[in-house]
Amino acid sequence: MARHEGLMNSKLRFASGVSVLFTTLAFGHIMIKDTQRMMGHQESHQGDSQLFIVAHTIIAIALGILSLTGGFLLLRNRRRPA
Repeated sequence: MARHEGLMNSKLRFASGVSVLFTTLAFGHIMIKDTQRMMGHQESHQGDSQLFIVAHTIIAIALGILSLTGGFLLLRNRRRPA
């Protein structure tokens, strides 16, 4: 029974890792398109928008790195010592 649970846990971790990576890729694509859109509207709105775009980009990059790290850790499937 323990072997069966370990196999299911392994498959679940792999499926979770793949879904996290695909979700991160979609998030990255949306952030790139959103930043491009904001940069296009920047000419008409000077001032505070530059600071917002920089903060937006930094937060998006940080979240993307954390998400990719989590996905890769799930895919590595390394067990913690008990």
